[in-house]
Amino acid sequence: MTIQTEWRDYDVVVVGSGGAGSAAAHAAAESGARVLVVSKDPIGCSDTKISEGVITVLGSGEEDDSEQELSDNLRMGGGSLPVEAITDTFASDSQSAYDWARSHGLRPSINQDSGKPKSFGMALGGHTKRRAVGHKNSGVAFGHANWSAVVQGNRIDYQEDAWFLDLVTEEVEGDGNGDGEEPGKRVVGGLFYDAARGLIVAVRSPAVIIAAGGISTLYFPKTYTMRGNTGDSYAVAARAGADLVDMEQVQFLPFCLATPPAYEGLLAGEPTTASYLGVLRDKNGKVILDGIFLRTRAECSSAIMRAVEDGRGSPNGGAYLDLTANEKLPLSGPYFMRALKMSLPSAYRNAREALGKAAAKCEEPWEVRPAAHYMMGGIRADRDGASVGGAGDGDAAHGIAGLFSAGQAMGGVFGANRLGSTALSENVVFGIRSGQAAAAVSRSRSRKKDDSLFSEQLGRIAARFGQVGSHRATTLKLELQKEAWDCIGPVRTAERLGRMEDVVEGLSRKLDDIAIPGQAVWNQAFMEYEELRNMIIAAQAVTAAARERDASVGGHVRLDGPTLSPFSEPYSTVVSGVANGEWRTRRVARSRIPLGRLLVYLIQDRWRKTQIKIIRMLPESLRDKVILNRYLASPGGKVRKISPGSAEGAVAEAAKS
Repeated sequence: MTIQTEWRDYDVVVVGSGGAGSAAAHAAAESGARVLVVSKDPIGCSDTKISEGVITVLGSGEEDDSEQELSDNLRMGGGSLPVEAITDTFASDSQSAYDWARSHGLRPSINQDSGKPKSFGMALGGHTKRRAVGHKNSGVAFGHANWSAVVQGNRIDYQEDAWFLDLVTEEVEGDGNGDGEEPGKRVVGGLFYDAARGLIVAVRSPAVIIAAGGISTLYFPKTYTMRGNTGDSYAVAARAGADLVDMEQVQFLPFCLATPPAYEGLLAGEPTTASYLGVLRDKNGKVILDGIFLRTRAECSSAIMRAVEDGRGSPNGGAYLDLTANEKLPLSGPYFMRALKMSLPSAYRNAREALGKAAAKCEEPWEVRPAAHYMMGGIRADRDGASVGGAGDGDAAHGIAGLFSAGQAMGGVFGANRLGSTALSENVVFGIRSGQAAAAVSRSRSRKKDDSLFSEQLGRIAARFGQVGSHRATTLKLELQKEAWDCIGPVRTAERLGRMEDVVEGLSRKLDDIAIPGQAVWNQAFMEYEELRNMIIAAQAVTAAARERDASVGGHVRLDGPTLSPFSEPYSTVVSGVANGEWRTRRVARSRIPLGRLLVYLIQDRWRKTQIKIIRMLPESLRDKVILNRYLASPGGKVRKISPGSAEGAVAEAAKS
């Protein structure tokens, strides 16, 4: 049968309905645009919904926090790869972004003393201040707020069970066309598959916001995200000719479960879970990393995988997170256990159910292994999410006009490492900004209907229905996922990158030999084909960027190269050109944090880690009192919920005296 095409017109199209997509759609609509949201999943059912519900809010924990310090934290944690204008924007907008989420139904716990939302009792890894705010019902609360923003918004239509296939663009000659644009490409719309109705929908629109999540399904089952993260954001943008930045920087959460199979990849904790005395051990019991709660996710993942590569890994390819020293202390132990259970409740529940009672009581170490979580690279953009780069190659250079991104789709925010609790803030900060900017583009652009621009892509899509072949996309996906973990997972080498290049080249040749039935409605084989096609392009982008970066930094660990120091000259990798059939890779210089601020940061970081080493060396009774007083000195922290009238409270009062 021949699949039918339906035509629609909108001012702004938003691809994805998670935290970033919902904020973008709402902001665009509030700016007067008529908006269409296209989503594979039900509205609001995204990585946001399965998150721990912890968000970075400037000033929520400490009065002396500042925008400059938060921006510096992001850049230092990210190896100086993040774009300064973007991190400054994150820092300046985090409070208003949180207010936006609260206006759509998010309800934090309030500190009765300060009147502010309650922040965590300690700074999450990479942060120098306490600014992480948790929420009852975790990400479900954020998912509901996102749902409300879309479903209750004015001028917003939404299409669920819809696979966005490609952007449609046209070449612009320059000022001579009458709308004052620079020469290059501009968006004229996009195409998506409406699975429930069995239609290809062609949408005419001068602005498209890509907010379709990350890449982690490329590494399944060693993942901690929704299965829809098949690299769609990057593949769609790359096929249109957009620049992608820092694509080698995939974040792997270090403390995920390695066993049993039903729990594989699920989160068991963050660096802060280790508290003051937690350490990582190899299979021989040797400490491979201490001071964990002050480390970034990248540092912890790297330590685990380097031990595995050295032959010192645990039975299931990980290491042991040993929390027993925290629990054994008679005074502070109960406070540690209370914090462990309450700060990341779903993570603790995963560990308890998977590892048993003794592990849940922290009487024995937990076997953990990194799992793919977040893409820190993405579409190269400015602080409004607008596509930049292209022929000009600068961060202010003209990219694809009318193309925007937000959330995991957007690069330049986190660079080499994303600090804990920043994703939910990023979603809203850059969702709102991209929505407003896209609406402004739609108001300024002249409209002309030239449906011939869609013809070639519509023809290619229609030809896939009824395609005869000897392969199945689902089988090829499994092959790609296994090779991706081995070759472009937490550790890489030149040899493995070469192997990955061979794998994706072979899979690309098989795309025309995949069997797809001719049915139009709910053609699962077609959907699997499109996701495989996107995953292949995403894998190519990661591999090309990883080849360009021949030293370790952040989430990119090269076993066959050096590790860059904080004083190295930073650069980002940029890949593009797949629209022309081959990848172009290059380096773009980044500005390092001024030497004075860099030295202060490094000295403070060293001092914090030295303090923990000193605490570990103290006699047990003194160590116990010092740690207890640290718990008690955390205003607004959840660890203070031990009742003063309880036995635990009596012990705490005795310790203070």
